[in-house]
Amino acid sequence: MELKFVSNQKPGKVDVTTLRRQKLVRRIDQQIGLVRSVIEGHDPRGSWFWMDETGSYFVPIKYGRHTLELKKGMFAVQCQNLDDVEHVLCTFRGMVLNGDMDTHLTMKSAEIRNNFGR
Repeated sequence: MELKFVSNQKPGKVDVTTLRRQKLVRRIDQQIGLVRSVIEGHDPRGSWFWMDETGSYFVPIKYGRHTLELKKGMFAVQCQNLDDVEHVLCTFRGMVLNGDMDTHLTMKSAEIRNNFGR
């Protein structure tokens, strides 16, 4: 492997939007790891996804303790199996990195900050 030298330096202050994206991506990565541990037969704690009595899985996306509204009145994605759950989480990870979830994150952040002012 050949080293590729660049003149970039670490920025002193990171944009708030970038910090929100990084925080959510870290949590999604953690959830992907939890899906893999369920597939291996473990019963992890703190997973976002759940299975109902019919065997369908549901995947919400959470920012902190708060569930994001993905579409008007819709807070989760329905999946048939754990492989689909992992695929949905990977899809949302890509959406977050592309900035597709920035409006959701900004609105939820403002709502969380307002709750501290009570």
